[in-house]
Amino acid sequence: MSVELRHLRSFVAVAEELNFTRAAARVHLAQQALSTQISQLEQLVGARLFNRTTRKVELTAAGHALLERIPALLEGIDGALAAAASAGRSETGALGVGLLATAPLDFTPRLLRAFAEARPGVSLSIRNYPFDDPSGGLHDHRTDVALVWMPFTTDGLVCEPLFEDPRMAVLAADHPLAGRAELEASDLVNEPIVWVHDMDPVARDFWTLTDHRADEPAQIGARVTGFEDLFAAIRAGRAVAACPSSVVAGLPFADVVVRPVRDLEPAWVAVCRRADDENPSANAFVQTAIALRDEPDCAEPPKTS
Repeated sequence: MSVELRHLRSFVAVAEELNFTRAAARVHLAQQALSTQISQLEQLVGARLFNRTTRKVELTAAGHALLERIPALLEGIDGALAAAASAGRSETGALGVGLLATAPLDFTPRLLRAFAEARPGVSLSIRNYPFDDPSGGLHDHRTDVALVWMPFTTDGLVCEPLFEDPRMAVLAADHPLAGRAELEASDLVNEPIVWVHDMDPVARDFWTLTDHRADEPAQIGARVTGFEDLFAAIRAGRAVAACPSSVVAGLPFADVVVRPVRDLEPAWVAVCRRADDENPSANAFVQTAIALRDEPDCAEPPKTS
């Protein structure tokens, strides 16, 4: 027989209570079973740990020596077990994933598949968000992680850039600018542009080309909430837009054209989570995205299917 945790826990209970009745209740044992465990431990140690009389229980010198070391040992074991349990829980549970106009990217299903293979016990809840929430549900705690387009206001978030992607002009096929092979930002700033109500100001300035307007206000051609509205407005000739190339590559509309814009800064895709969120699955999702980004075949911006 060897020393077991039950022997040590029983010993600590008796040593701290100095009463076998109270100690037995504390460790949920019958008093006789507790006495048997103490006797077994004394045999294993080779010394008496308690002096017992009908009136009192006292620690011996051997008992004092053991009591100096055992509580810290038990605390370490309990901590290790708790850490293991926490790690085990991180393999299960639920994770809310927000997508902000990133569902069409090839990278998105690859990431979701890679994470599901790495953490098969984690249930994913995936939701697309409209343009007025560029955080993909993170700011109001509706999601745990998000795959989004940057830039936007990232206060309280940790964002890991994944890919840069040039912005392209998206125009109706009969628009006067559609016949040109390449445009400049100055060609677009006087055109009616799509507009998102209550959009994050950093994101709005970026997508409406504020830096190229010389303080002139944008002319609003159509108010939109997502890509369906945006493309409908463009096809109707109501507005133009600057969109990521990987979103608008291969659009199925014969009445829409996409043109490069020489002097527009690129957008970029990022995976984000809240800085104060200790959910290990959220961090694992971010690390999966980084690992996938760093694979050789992911060196180029993600393309649509």
